[in-house]
Amino acid sequence: MNPLAFRGTTVAFATNHGKAHVAAEPFKRILGTTVTELAIDSDTLGTFTGEVERPGSKLDALRGKVQLARQRTAERFVLVSEGSFSAAQGLGLIAQGIEMLLLHDAVTGSEVIEQYVTVDTNYATGTLSTQHELERFLKAISFGTHALVLYPQGIEPRSPVFKGITTLDEAVNAFATCREASPEGTVTAMSDMRAHHNPTRMRAIGACCELLAHRLATPCPTCGSGGFGLVSLIPGLPCEWCGSPTSRAKAEKHACVVCHATAEMPRKDGQQSADPGECPFCNP
Repeated sequence: MNPLAFRGTTVAFATNHGKAHVAAEPFKRILGTTVTELAIDSDTLGTFTGEVERPGSKLDALRGKVQLARQRTAERFVLVSEGSFSAAQGLGLIAQGIEMLLLHDAVTGSEVIEQYVTVDTNYATGTLSTQHELERFLKAISFGTHALVLYPQGIEPRSPVFKGITTLDEAVNAFATCREASPEGTVTAMSDMRAHHNPTRMRAIGACCELLAHRLATPCPTCGSGGFGLVSLIPGLPCEWCGSPTSRAKAEKHACVVCHATAEMPRKDGQQSADPGECPFCNP
């Protein structure tokens, strides 16, 4: 067995959008590892603006990026990133971002995956028909420090698409072009969610890198390989009133990506009972 160990190694962060610098500091501090940037054309796997559809799950996209990276590097460790954005479940119009990282080991074939969920995002979309609506949208997405995407409504495939807009003149000119091209006279506006045009998203990727580095620094109690950590939640937290199991997690399942040893770990928050409102017997 060849365990995952990182001190003195190099990790190639495969990206099209300049993400490697946010991994460099936590990986050096926590793991003693150097992160280098490896350029790949990840747009061939799909784009946020939909010109290239992105079929499958985030995990499928991550593995596709690993395959692109493996065509360009012989480094043992490759790191890739994928993000998704939507209205947060149960939070109405509040947007939510999910960042996922995958570290692939060419020697063992192991994958170490980490995820970071946040509502600190400027993600927004809108259908605009006037310059006043455009100006309101620009304020909502922190325009200037964060870029804008515009394309005409009612045209498939979407054309023209203006990305990486960062000045008001660019925004006004692109808006006029898209509105004229649209058979409906309307324009779709999006916050540009590509990391190199979105500092808020880049911070979230950095936070995910911090979590992943800590996970990689956690050794498996069986084989000593790095990357031991949470893989699933174990339901059954007992009801505070009757003691019946609920759907809430009573514990965490941690596992090793190399030898596949598992361990049941207590909840990090120390909670030992569930609210009776979540009990199928006390609140049927």
